[in-house]
Amino acid sequence: MKRYDELLFERFNEDWSKLPAEKMLSLVSVKTQVTLPATIDPKTIKGKMNIKFGIDPTGADIHIGHLCPIFMLNIFSKCGHNIDFIIGDYTAKIGDPSGRNTERAMITDEQIAANFATYVKQISPYININKINVHKNSEWLSKMSLTEFLAVLQRIKLAVATQREDFRKRIENVSLAEVTYAVLMGLDSVNLHSDIELGGLDQILNFSQCRLVQEIYNQKPEYAFGTPILEGLSGDGRKMSKSYNNYIAVTSSATDKFGKFMSLPDNLLLKYYQAFGYLYAEEIPELKKFIEANPLEAKKQLATYFVSIDGNNLDIGRTERENFERKFSKRELTEDDFITVTVAPNTPLLNAIATSGKFASNGEIKRLILAGAVTDIETKEKLGINYNLTKNVKIKVGKLNIFKMEVK
Repeated sequence: MKRYDELLFERFNEDWSKLPAEKMLSLVSVKTQVTLPATIDPKTIKGKMNIKFGIDPTGADIHIGHLCPIFMLNIFSKCGHNIDFIIGDYTAKIGDPSGRNTERAMITDEQIAANFATYVKQISPYININKINVHKNSEWLSKMSLTEFLAVLQRIKLAVATQREDFRKRIENVSLAEVTYAVLMGLDSVNLHSDIELGGLDQILNFSQCRLVQEIYNQKPEYAFGTPILEGLSGDGRKMSKSYNNYIAVTSSATDKFGKFMSLPDNLLLKYYQAFGYLYAEEIPELKKFIEANPLEAKKQLATYFVSIDGNNLDIGRTERENFERKFSKRELTEDDFITVTVAPNTPLLNAIATSGKFASNGEIKRLILAGAVTDIETKEKLGINYNLTKNVKIKVGKLNIFKMEVK
């Protein structure tokens, strides 16, 4: 049996400084959903290119869905290209309108600095941050004259700037500042002479305007690569989001990450392999067959590989796999395996489980209880919706969650 955990971990640490452009683009294509333009000739990828990736640091914590473009960015970094990492300290005060139903709230300079520091720490296991050139776009945007800025705006039609669906949904509340957001991104590309820009699929319209702004300045328009928006663990089609509680936090423990990867629906496995593994396009058919034939094994190998990256040690993942199999295959449990939840006497079962914070909603817990998926580990009794906790009990909820309920 092919060991993708070993293959992908080894590849994560390979030297790609001499990798041909065709091979590099093969790795990139696996992680790409849309490119601008639609086709890119490998012969035009030559020399040391300027690769642009920007963030507006409006939040402190990220989940693995946010890592999709970082894993792609790492390909270009490992291949020796120049990485321009932009902190959107200027544009953050406007707010990226992509996918928004409301205008973003203003953010202070102190919040931006704190959020970026946290962000860098969280992505550092997945890309060599010492090979990144960090810029604040206030360096050039704050110095731009109104005359020059208006000259750029005169070259861009309003229909182009407002073609986004999220604008159309709330057109009466869209501010003029938001309309200029993508133009400001384009000015970032102009100042850095960007050859390639990376980001999530939701950024493609912004990238299109970046290319337009570069043309206004008589620069060759950058290539743009859009990574898929990662679907969440629940498999209901919604994107990974804290709001839906269907995410894996980058800061969570190796044990928690491993367990959540194991909860992944089988139909999402290929997408997650493509997002986080370094695979050549020609390897995907074989991987697809492996997943279809051995979904459980494929899940274990993906989880093993991913959690090993944090400490850059494959033994970390192997240990987590052994512990997972001990708990859920061999059913050999220790006290350390349980999540302890303290509740008052006569607390309803549903409320007690909700206290753990491990589930998206009470509705999800209710469905598990009604499906007979909540079991007293010691007596094997299935606990019903009317069960109240009157004593300490160890329970299993669903396939992967075990709790020690302490009644005090």
